[in-house]
Amino acid sequence: MSHWQHDVRSLLRPSEHVHLILEGTSSPEKDLSQAATQASLSEINLASSEEWGVVLAVVGHVEQASGETGSVFIYKDETASSMTTHRSSLTLQHAFPIHGDFSLSISQLAPSSTDETDEPSTPKSPTVSAENGFSIEVSESNRSFTFTTHDKEHLSSAVLACRRLRDLSLRNSIQREAYQWLDPYTLHPNSWLSAMPPLDIRQTRRPVYSRLSLGCAGMPGDEVNDFFTIRDHWLHTEAKSAAPRDPERTRLRIRTGTFNVNGKVPSQDLSTWLGGGPLFLSEQEDEWERLIPPLKELSPLSLGDSNKPPSGTDAEKEEVESPTPSVVPLDPDLLVIALQEIDLSTEALLYSKKTTREDAWTVAVLAGLGEKAELYEKLTSKQLVGILLIVFVKKDLRSCFTGIRANSVGAGIMGVMGNKGAVAVRLTYKPRPTTVTPSPAPITLTFVNSHLAAFEDQFERRNADFRDISRRLEFGPCPEYMWTPPTEDAGFTARHRHHSVTDCLVPGRSKYRINLPDADVRHLLGLDPVFEGVPTLLQFDQLKSAIRKSKAFIDFEEYPITFFPTYRFNADVVADTLGYDIKRKPAWTDRILHMSSPSVKVRQRSYSAHPAITMSDHRPVSADFVVDVPCVDSMALDTAAHNLYKSVAAFDPEDPSSPPVLKLDKSTLDFGKVSYSVPTSQSLKIRNVGKVPAAFRFFPRDLSSPVHPNWLKIEPMTGFLLPEQEATLEFTIYVSPKIAAPLNLKTQELFTLIIVHTALGQDLFLSVSGEYEPTCFGTSLATLVRLPGPIRELKGEEELIPSTQARNSSREFMKLMGWLMSSDIDAIDDLFVVPGDAALVSQIRESLDTGAELPPPFPEPPAPQTVDMAYARGVASALLAFLRALPDPVIPTALHARCAEVDSRDAAFEILSLLPSVSVNVWISVTALLHLLVLKSEQQADTQHEKRFLLFFMEGP
Repeated sequence: MSHWQHDVRSLLRPSEHVHLILEGTSSPEKDLSQAATQASLSEINLASSEEWGVVLAVVGHVEQASGETGSVFIYKDETASSMTTHRSSLTLQHAFPIHGDFSLSISQLAPSSTDETDEPSTPKSPTVSAENGFSIEVSESNRSFTFTTHDKEHLSSAVLACRRLRDLSLRNSIQREAYQWLDPYTLHPNSWLSAMPPLDIRQTRRPVYSRLSLGCAGMPGDEVNDFFTIRDHWLHTEAKSAAPRDPERTRLRIRTGTFNVNGKVPSQDLSTWLGGGPLFLSEQEDEWERLIPPLKELSPLSLGDSNKPPSGTDAEKEEVESPTPSVVPLDPDLLVIALQEIDLSTEALLYSKKTTREDAWTVAVLAGLGEKAELYEKLTSKQLVGILLIVFVKKDLRSCFTGIRANSVGAGIMGVMGNKGAVAVRLTYKPRPTTVTPSPAPITLTFVNSHLAAFEDQFERRNADFRDISRRLEFGPCPEYMWTPPTEDAGFTARHRHHSVTDCLVPGRSKYRINLPDADVRHLLGLDPVFEGVPTLLQFDQLKSAIRKSKAFIDFEEYPITFFPTYRFNADVVADTLGYDIKRKPAWTDRILHMSSPSVKVRQRSYSAHPAITMSDHRPVSADFVVDVPCVDSMALDTAAHNLYKSVAAFDPEDPSSPPVLKLDKSTLDFGKVSYSVPTSQSLKIRNVGKVPAAFRFFPRDLSSPVHPNWLKIEPMTGFLLPEQEATLEFTIYVSPKIAAPLNLKTQELFTLIIVHTALGQDLFLSVSGEYEPTCFGTSLATLVRLPGPIRELKGEEELIPSTQARNSSREFMKLMGWLMSSDIDAIDDLFVVPGDAALVSQIRESLDTGAELPPPFPEPPAPQTVDMAYARGVASALLAFLRALPDPVIPTALHARCAEVDSRDAAFEILSLLPSVSVNVWISVTALLHLLVLKSEQQADTQHEKRFLLFFMEGP
């Protein structure tokens, strides 16, 4: 029956397909004898004398080794006897493999005649009248099931389908082992984690508590939905932890590249961009091999064509020399090429479907791979006018990739034209089987090539383009996952959006610019040594600003940039000394970002620009990734989930007769003395003392309040406990510079009442308190100059002296400056460069807070008059930490843009006149110290001191 297609299909795993569906009614007096033999399969109590609706489905399964095999599934229609018009609920009762022992017998239900039964070993089509219906007996080995039907048309087709599958089994000598695909059907469908579509990655990266309904004390939200949300998260997490994993990791090596070709056809060798040789090593650490070792001193013409990561990073520590004979070079498994503006013609803007440019670039990419090209084949591609995404795969891995889907979204003129937008490709990757994981669970990857709005002043438009693309870019269902039937009011759910992936890589042209004047950008790029100004420029990069402010690309990650801006070059116009077009400000418009789910480890191995390719006004960018694929067997994962599901399936959250009950082993947590910027933790136990599973979360006092104060952190924020189980709750108090000010003035205190809410149960209450020790760090300059004494002695804000009687500068600041100015800073080469000892910095801060004097820079005579360098570094670090912790920067944020445009002494004094007097005094004191450092720097050609220090005057809180 056609109306059963959606029901049955939604209950099958993705590797199965429906040949035919037949509807009937059970014969209880004969079927009850078979209930015991099917207990392991259905786990349903069939002890009922009432008839129930039967849905028979002939299901097929195809594998390369054995070909197609089949089975007859018997479903019970739980609502068949009711008058409801809603879709029936089906429950699997029996699964009969169609092989040599299978038979389907048919008898006519005719009161006036004797039943005629066909030969049981071979199914035959009925030839008698169907006026009184037919009795059908399905049997295999020593199991059987009988039901009746009046659907002669589909009965004939069912017999023919079963005969064909049985003949295939006999002809191919298929053994019982080939029917292991039926094993998952002994498990509850809700435990088929390996076959469920991947959740929206934006959801999985968010903590569980952020996905729950709004609620507060005395006003719970959607309790039932919250219970299931917490339960399902627990089920997924615990099952993945319990399932055995293959200790041999499966690694997927991916090289991505993005290139805005400015309408040009390929006219240069692309090998430097594509790699042109081995890119990965097969060592345990999977070190990245450099094709060309980086030069010690790079020239401006290099533009950062190197994979060298920033100093001190983990990637730098992993750097290795040229591979030894014992190290085998490996090539990338996937090559993902993102191109923009491949066609700038007027015709292209009208969604031209010509593939001439795509074909040309495909040939060019394969040519750029050189002799390695024979290892690869084109897996898929997607083009939207000038935006093109091509995916190449190693031929020997082609069979591991299925479920290939592609889509595109326009975001240009009127939101539909193809001059801007995105194209995307989604792939399902299934590792090769091993002895530990004979059927590995798949993962899904998505690659998106985006081309956003141009021009520097279109920052908000680019952010809007990203949000629009994220909302509209969708895919269809994936064949590797269970099919979800569409609802009446919507198509595919959010799980099919492009973010609904295990890993998402986004190579493309972001078009984000740099928020600095053109002259400053070129000046910083021209500093010696090369790349000295790049970190400063990146602080004003629009894309990084959008991510920090959660305006676009939320949760995406980008590897540290160690190359020069890739835009704009033009051989036909006047250029500066670095080759940039003097009419366009340089910018990093070509970027590659990635986002991954918590269950997959993605390591980026390189991020490079390739200036040798000069055919466009952009330079191509590449990035290399290693994806550690979790090798978990599908059946083992589903079995673990099934065992967990059985322990919670019987609980009805809407049944009030047995509510969940939780208990805390403490009702108070007293942290004692708490210091600034020092995390302090305590824990307690929460236990399920009830008879049913329990889910918990934390509630605020009211909907307008936070769940807990910003100085407190609780882990975990949600939990799920079976009866008699317990969990540990960790509470951490941490007073950071951003939140210290009200605590320093004692307008707030470390005390709060925490509400532990039991979903569908009662609330538990916990008091958390601590005694905070105020500090000058994190306190505004305007407040510090009004302190009557050390801040530790302040009883409250009412003790502050009037602002008209305030001092000209902070005592604490002047203590630090006075110590440094009176010391022999010329003798300290690494002041402000090498950080001071953390314990010593804390000791210095304690002296400032309590009013204790700092020790003199030089010891009393006759001891040698040499400065204590360790203490000097501590004082310098304390001064930097003091300035960092200020709630407002010395130079207000609103004046930063004007500061960047100052070109004369008068303009500088005009800005100083706008500063509060206390900020002016701090500025004067620091510039005096900088003057001494500059004098030393001029003698030693060292500019590191003042560059590092000066940045703190323009940092926000």
